Formats: sequence, C-alpha cells, structure tokens
Amino acid sequence: MSDSFIRALSLALEQTSPAGGDRRPSVSRPDELYALYTSEGDHARRAESRFIWDMYCGDQLRYITRLPGESAVEFLRRPHKQFLNVTRVIIDVLSQLYRRPVERQLDADKRVRERIQRVWDRNTPDRLLLGLDRMARLQGVAAVRVSYEQGEVRYWPWPAHRLVCIPDLIRPDTPAAVIAIAAGDGSLAHVWSPSRVSTVAGGRVLTEQEHGLGRIPFAFVHDSLPVDGFWTEGRGRAVAFANAECNAKLSELAHTVAMQGFGVMEIVNPDPTNELAIGPGRAIAFNVSGNEPFGVNFKSPNAPISELIADLEFFLRTLLKTQRIPESVLSVNVGANISGVSVLAQQTPVLEDRVERQQVFRGFEQDLLDITLAVLGEHEGVQGAAILHVNYPEPTLEQSAAERMQVDDWRLRNGMTTPWQLMLRDDPDAYTDIEQARQAWLKNREGNNNE
Repeated sequence: MSDSFIRALSLALEQTSPAGGDRRPSVSRPDELYALYTSEGDHARRAESRFIWDMYCGDQLRYITRLPGESAVEFLRRPHKQFLNVTRVIIDVLSQLYRRPVERQLDADKRVRERIQRVWDRNTPDRLLLGLDRMARLQGVAAVRVSYEQGEVRYWPWPAHRLVCIPDLIRPDTPAAVIAIAAGDGSLAHVWSPSRVSTVAGGRVLTEQEHGLGRIPFAFVHDSLPVDGFWTEGRGRAVAFANAECNAKLSELAHTVAMQGFGVMEIVNPDPTNELAIGPGRAIAFNVSGNEPFGVNFKSPNAPISELIADLEFFLRTLLKTQRIPESVLSVNVGANISGVSVLAQQTPVLEDRVERQQVFRGFEQDLLDITLAVLGEHEGVQGAAILHVNYPEPTLEQSAAERMQVDDWRLRNGMTTPWQLMLRDDPDAYTDIEQARQAWLKNREGNNNE
C-alpha cells in the first residue's frame, strides 16, 4: 500500500469514528461565521464548504445573526426573520454553459461509440454537468464518481464538503488518494487509491480490496487553476458570506417595519398607590398637583425605513458589481430604451467567463470519458481509446422580437443555419432530434404549397 493510501485510511478512520463524526457547523453569530473563514485545517475547509452549500440550497435561516443584546431564546421567538437567496441567483446566472443541449462527437470504433452513447442515454450528461458547473463555482472544486452497478455505468456528483483528498506531490490538481464521505452523519466513507479501495464505517475498516482501474474513479473540475494545493476558492465563498450579511440586514428591516406599525403607550404620572390596569372598560387614575404633566400619550418610533431599504439596495447592487454580473442579465425585460449594443457591452464579463468555462469543461469531459472507459474495460472488457469533440451552442442574448427575426433571416441567407435548426431551437420539446424537426419542416412546407 502506498503512503498516500495509508494516510487517507487513517484520516477516514478518524473522520468516521463516533467521537469525530462529521458535524454540521452550528453558527449563530458573526464571529462564529467568520471563524470558519479564518480557521486552518481540512476540517475547517469542509465546514466552510458545508456552510456555502447550505446557503445555496436555501438553508439560510439558521445563519441569520442576532440583534444587539438579543438572547438565544429571544432570537428563536422573534417572528420576523427573512432571507434572500442571492447565492443561488448569482451561481445559477453564471452557470450558463450547459443550459442548452451540447453536441458531442466521438472519435472511436463503433463498439466504443455505441457503449458510450448508452452511458450518456442513462446519465444525461448535460443535466449532470449543469449541476457540476454550479457546484464548482460554488465550492471551488467538484467531482463525479464513475461506478458500475447492475451492468450499467453510473455518474454520481460529489460536492467538496464530502471529499478529503491527498494530493499528488508532483501534480497539485491530481489526488493520490480520495476519501469520499457518504451523505448523512459522516459515519461511512470509501477510501480510493489508483489500485485499492476500502470501506470505513464507525471508525473501523469493513472491507478492503484491490481494483484494476489503474486510477481513482473520480473526475475533478476546478473553478480556478490549482497552484498552492488541490483545493481552490470558489465564487461561493465571497457570495455566501455577503449573503449572510444581507439576510441579517433584511431581517432587521422586517423587524423594524413590524415594530414601526405599533404605537407605544406612554403613561405620565399615574397614581402610585393604585395598581396600574390597562384594558377596555378600565380607567387610569392620575393623582397630581400643580402644573405637573399627566395623561396618556401614544407614540411610534421614528425608524429610518427608507434609509434601511436604500442601504439594502446599495448592498445588493455592490455585490453584483463585485461578482461582475450586470443587472441586465438578471432582468427578463431589459427596457425599451436600451440598445442591443449596450446590452452586449453589459454582458461582456459573462461572455468572457463563458469562454474560459468552455476550456475548463472540454478537458473535464475528456477526463470523465477516460475514466468511463477504464471502468468499462475493468467490468466489460471494452478496449480502445476515444477522443471527444464538444461543440457548445452560442449564447442567447437579450433581443427584441424584431432584432431576433433580423438575425435569423441574416443567418438563413448566409447559410449559417437551417429552418429546422431554428424550429428545434425555438421549441426543443416538440422534436426529439434535428432530423425530426427537418421532417416537420418539410411537411409544413408541402402543406403550404398545396394550399
């Protein structure tokens, strides 16, 4: 056994033991929240990744901070707690690469092409990779495990908070051993090396055996180039912490608005000898002399509601700018007075990010294909190499109906597209493939000629 596998096995035994199980972080104050950011060690990295994942998945109420002087019991009883999932909005807006179908061509022999096509039919790569793009942006690193179950290859997406990697000393982007912690309480994990796999549960080794894959059956994608180590920072770190602060401001605003709507009774100089009772049919006795003030007044606090709303809007607008997301991308209707050139200029950061993302995922898809062939070779004896060519569709920018018709007409006249390609683009659910769209176009044209 290699030193990396022994080290990974020791870490897995420690992680899955009852005393050191995978506990979700309990965060309720800003100092606890930022402690995840400043802590050291892989446990802190996983805790921070788990916090980012929770923020994306909508489990945000547990991270709202308390008001000044508010106890834990008062925080639980406070009815006005609100959140806005800005993390999901930003990550999903940026992850546009696999929103539309991607064309893939294989350079391989017939048997390999047919077997890989069956794998794709059962695993839907576009849907898988759309989610993986989001996970990589969110946490910095995401992975897909390739397994073989009941005669078929299965793809399993794996988030960063359930992975522990022992990196290769020569290649920082390649793990020498991987600990994959199962979902749940963290008491079950699998330890992989290029030649061995072990199952660990409750701090004990249940099984251990060799495999003939020759590599670890995990394909990893990094949000940025790994330079100082295997793990890289994802977009979610900056967004999630800012989102937590935004939720605190939003909850404080909701609480302030609710309290602003109620008047507060002020009783001036009541009779100190009588017990004060307030309610319908009850009078308040006043016992004063001279010019001392007395009576009952109703006052409402003068909370700066408009200033709080403006501060919240400025916070969100600044967050979008720091993440290089134009406001036009988040809007369905851009506006009648905004030109297409202006929209294109605003969306330039997103388009540049998309070009970079294509380069990242072309290499990842080839790596995933190579691991798939290794698994098929081990279990089915499928031999042969394959080279994958990926053609990503062009992005669809905000356009009016007239602008879109002009662009489509220009592309048709210059032979850059066909009518049936436009039909498939505009109504992808109506046709299973491009040939069915072509047959429908021929049928429509024949019907129009007969009329």
